[in-house]
Amino acid sequence: MIAPSTPTGSTGGAAPSVATPAAPTPGGSWLVEFARLVRWELFLAWRRRAMVITLGSLLLVGYLLIILFQFGVYISESADGQASAIQGDALTFPGAMSIGGGYVTYIGLLLFVVLAGALIGSEYSYSTLRLSLARGVGRGRLLAAQIVAMALMALGLTALMLLLSALVGLLGTAAGLPQTSATINAALFGELIVYWLALALNIFAYGLIALWIGTLSRSVAGAIAGPLVFIFVEVVAGEILTAIAAVTRPNTLVNLIAHLPAYLLGVNVGALISLAGDGPYPLTNGELSVSLPHALIVTVVYCALFVGISYLALSHRDILE
Repeated sequence: MIAPSTPTGSTGGAAPSVATPAAPTPGGSWLVEFARLVRWELFLAWRRRAMVITLGSLLLVGYLLIILFQFGVYISESADGQASAIQGDALTFPGAMSIGGGYVTYIGLLLFVVLAGALIGSEYSYSTLRLSLARGVGRGRLLAAQIVAMALMALGLTALMLLLSALVGLLGTAAGLPQTSATINAALFGELIVYWLALALNIFAYGLIALWIGTLSRSVAGAIAGPLVFIFVEVVAGEILTAIAAVTRPNTLVNLIAHLPAYLLGVNVGALISLAGDGPYPLTNGELSVSLPHALIVTVVYCALFVGISYLALSHRDILE
């Protein structure tokens, strides 16, 4: 009886692609295993590259439209003889960084939570999470890898947007557009680094909502809709609470209501961004309603709650679900 032949270089099955990482299995040191898990999560994100490219294109097109609008405003005011360095700041370095930062704070945030929700939810839809757990990977370690991968994506997204803004600003400066005085020194670059980290923390914190809702709902729809609903409710609740405090006669209850918006996630991460871009070059503006320690503590508490609830849900769940 003749044994069936196998393809050259094969041991009985199709050889795995070198570029494709294998599903994570326990092995090696803790750090090596954790790095393998993070790489696996980033690979899963890349497998949804159609969504990544689509959302990235929307982000890029929207930003370019804003820059074109700013340039159109500058050209029209130049024709009227009213153009000033203030209009030129948005198109020169480092003022252009403010436009990019503001854009990623709002539009980038919405697109990021959609991407994060799709990635978290799809791990349940495609059973990739169950595959990792069945291979003996610890649940807490797997959740930590998801969080680190999400943080890396948040840092990467904000870095790309700020680099694009810097490129636009440098082109505007090279073109000789007017701008207010700005000293390029180590303090400015230090401010830009802190500003970048604050912007990344903003979208990362809301991405943790996608992790939380996605872990509870085990669905893509829940993981995407959850943070979007949270943002909508937070904005509406903030406006309502502020309006009640403004039109109602002051008393103990009204004073309590007036202080509630200071404990909303958006208010606190927004305060961190404003403080990060406050100087030496004014990348941000506006009055702060909370202090730096308050904003840091409240933001950390929110993130800890999102992670803690996600861990409790994952650790008490049947692996076969």
